[in-house]
Amino acid sequence: MALMRVFVVVLVLLGVLSGCASLGLGRDDTAAGQAARPGARGDAGEAESIRTAARATAAADGATVQVRSSGPARDRSITTTGSGVVDFRGRTSSTALRISDLGRVDALAVGRTAFGALPPRAINDISRGRQWVSVELDGVDTGLFADTVIQLGSGITGNPADLTTTLLAIRDDVVMVGPETIDEVPTVHLRGDVDLAALRALAPELGPVVDRLRTGVGLTTLPVDVWLDTEGKVRQVSETVVPGQATTTVTFTDLLPQATVVAPPAEMVRDLFKELRARAG
Repeated sequence: MALMRVFVVVLVLLGVLSGCASLGLGRDDTAAGQAARPGARGDAGEAESIRTAARATAAADGATVQVRSSGPARDRSITTTGSGVVDFRGRTSSTALRISDLGRVDALAVGRTAFGALPPRAINDISRGRQWVSVELDGVDTGLFADTVIQLGSGITGNPADLTTTLLAIRDDVVMVGPETIDEVPTVHLRGDVDLAALRALAPELGPVVDRLRTGVGLTTLPVDVWLDTEGKVRQVSETVVPGQATTTVTFTDLLPQATVVAPPAEMVRDLFKELRARAG
């Protein structure tokens, strides 16, 4: 039971929530998938506007963000909301999250490592008195990943700092949804799909997570909604992992020249997966 509690908290901490395979994850050419994504087929110009905005946003170095996600987790629904900062150049992020059934979790992503500061009631049981727990994102085995979906509002890679890179792999058939306002900011709403094979080629460091999505979960593309502001920057990104049931949304509220995020000191961190692997021998 103690081992199971550790796994449950790790899954919630990373936003790795089960449900993909049983919920039929993997739409692309089905009639249901087409019905969920209305609009006339776009052209390469709209896709290029997303890529250009992604580059311009990343060039700002960092941003403040709001995150939210919802989706199925085992036999219940999990909702997460939060805010924080991302550093595009350093590929790091820091977010203060509120997760249903768990409460507040302070989460850091430094490259491909996720850190979480658990609520006080969980520290003794899970982190053994240490303030932080950590998990190597690429250390989650394919079998586990095949039955899970990332749900902390952090996007499919587990790190919201990767979002601008992810958008560079958008397919050319982007459609225009129309003008919309987000927090009183005028935006244009576009809809398309990220080509996961292209993303792997563009960002080899994301290869392991892309491979898990492609081979473990069966995805070839990732549906995304993107909102661009009048300055040609990315204002918001929503990823649909299970149509109608699981989404993650990141809103960039302000661009920052600096948004430094550093990993916590090693003596304050318990590496959960490392210990579980050691126990398994």
